[in-house]
Amino acid sequence: MKKIIIPLLVILIVACKPTLPSDYDTAGTVPAIFPDYTDITIPSNIAPMNFLIEEQADAYLTELTSESGQVVIKGNTVSIPKSKWARITKSQEITVRVYCRKDSKWIAYKPFKMSISDEIDPYISYRIIPVAVESYEKLTIRQRNLTNYSEKVVVSNSMIQNNAQGTCINCHYYKNWDTDNMMFHVRHYKGGTILVLDGKLHKVNMKTDSTISAGVYPSWHPTHDYIALSNNKTHQSVHAASHDKLEVIDEENDIILYNTRDNTVSVIENDSSELECFPGWSADGRTLYYVSAHYEAPFGPDRKNQIFIDREKLHFSLYSKPFDPDTRTWGAKELIYDAQAVDSSMTWPRVSPDGRWMVCCVSTHGIFPLDQIASDFVIYDLKDNSYRYADEINSRFAESYHCWSSNGKWIMFSTRREDGVHTRLYFSHIDGNGHFTKPFALPQRNPEFNREFLYAFNIPEFMKEPVHITPRQFASFISSTDATPSKYESKKGE
Repeated sequence: MKKIIIPLLVILIVACKPTLPSDYDTAGTVPAIFPDYTDITIPSNIAPMNFLIEEQADAYLTELTSESGQVVIKGNTVSIPKSKWARITKSQEITVRVYCRKDSKWIAYKPFKMSISDEIDPYISYRIIPVAVESYEKLTIRQRNLTNYSEKVVVSNSMIQNNAQGTCINCHYYKNWDTDNMMFHVRHYKGGTILVLDGKLHKVNMKTDSTISAGVYPSWHPTHDYIALSNNKTHQSVHAASHDKLEVIDEENDIILYNTRDNTVSVIENDSSELECFPGWSADGRTLYYVSAHYEAPFGPDRKNQIFIDREKLHFSLYSKPFDPDTRTWGAKELIYDAQAVDSSMTWPRVSPDGRWMVCCVSTHGIFPLDQIASDFVIYDLKDNSYRYADEINSRFAESYHCWSSNGKWIMFSTRREDGVHTRLYFSHIDGNGHFTKPFALPQRNPEFNREFLYAFNIPEFMKEPVHITPRQFASFISSTDATPSKYESKKGE
């Protein structure tokens, strides 16, 4: 009996393998697919790039070929087995050709390419947050394995809050893409800044009598035990009639330096007529970039309302400030981009690991590009401080938070290009001349995920490895530990 069954199984498997049509018409265009993965550059270690064919047809076949193999998928949902994907990605290029049968006739669409390039960090993390700002209690920080579709919670609001006492976790960050040195903030109930230092948990309160708030937007020094952070008094307003639905405005802003060794805070910039924000270190840690808008409305109970009235006059310019990390001494700030002169606003300066490039967001006004349709990316060449709009990765909707992979070959950013409402994650490769490839969406097991998922991705960061502390360990520590007050050092950043 065994001698009969085994050959029959082989025959059945061969018979079930899809066969490409030999007789077909050709189309002069690539097929409509979602996500749009046509003619993109992808990392060699990325998860299978599943997609949906959006052409109307009675039957579908998709052929993926490279020098290292061939895969044929049946149906309009192209779900590629991981083992077969691993085989065909051993080459430098994958050619994809889609066949659709319409009215008993096969049509072969123009092939498109997936070029295979440098590896990418195997992990990323991000906040998952409801689009409605009132529902922040459902917020989580999650981590995703880019080599497959595995996603796990890092920390969750719902594990910390207590009935009517809500909490909000935000602004997670890592030192040199290392999860044994990371941080995030906890606001409101059981609030404080959570630090993981060499794998050990700490909880601190960076608010002092000499600073306007606790630390907010962070940037970890690449070589020393410092974190530059903004201090912000932040307010939100919702527009009733505008494409830009939400306005985030800071009443006051400063920048501080936090020393993780001794839990001390010192001021870097706190000019009362300036709104300083979004610090970002150079690759060598000897320059701090940040943005600032000049604003001289008087302090007092009416300042918050007045700054909202003046919001479109707030133009954040880009500055640099030299720093000696050994002596913790600062040089004079230097204006790099005068936003006021061109009626624009610069945010989120992020420098590549090799120190050559810096990508920023530029929008019409203000400090929160996430909710401005006109927000785009610019890229600086730090050799000569020249810049250009990175049109290869910009879209007609809002581009916002962005970060570099540890090898400096990839950029990840959040964008609303798919529907103008939900923020999704996209990736692009950069070459030695500072040019980006066509962006592609974070691959998902279900290619329709981005259309069906009603939450937004926010503040993405690359990681070399997963976070090892469990969500329950984080929640237990946050709930049971009081924040240690930080000490203020009068040493100013000048």
